[in-house]
Amino acid sequence: MDSAYQIVVRHLKDHLGVDPALVTPDTTLGQLDRDSLSILEFGLLLQEATGIRLDDGVLTFRTTIGEIAAVLRRHRAGDVYKRQGSA
Repeated sequence: MDSAYQIVVRHLKDHLGVDPALVTPDTTLGQLDRDSLSILEFGLLLQEATGIRLDDGVLTFRTTIGEIAAVLRRHRAGDVYKRQGSA
């Protein structure tokens, strides 16, 4: 798996106590049996760790781990493009 996915899974494990063996790209946050406050907290921790702002509504009970990783990848790709374009 790519680094964005690994970051998401590591933070699920480290901050929410989720067993990585239970996580696939298609796993939803709701399937991880966490409440809405835990999901909000996870989002804030992920933002702090990556420096990537997650827009409101990105993290819901129906959001998959793969979708979260895709948001991180898209943001990183945009940052690289901006840095290359400003050089």
